[in-house]
Amino acid sequence: MTNQIEIATSDTIANKKIVSHIGVVVGVGTVAFGAITTNKAKGAYIKAMSQLKSSALEKGANAVISLTVTTNGSGFPFFRAQTIILTGTAVKVD
Repeated sequence: MTNQIEIATSDTIANKKIVSHIGVVVGVGTVAFGAITTNKAKGAYIKAMSQLKSSALEKGANAVISLTVTTNGSGFPFFRAQTIILTGTAVKVD
């Protein structure tokens, strides 16, 4: 990938200066109904992260700060859906 994007849970990127705040970006990944396994959860996280990065890049950002992770489950035990939501602020850094 030629367009790398840095991600941080803090409100800064180490050794970088934030030159502009672009806006909120979100990525969502869901594990379909059924038994939730580590591989399924990992796949949902990867999908959410990919969406978050794509959204930031489309807006002209080269970093995302203040990343938060939220999970939400629905359904019945042993037959659930799990959603992972990543939210952050897209920024331009030097």
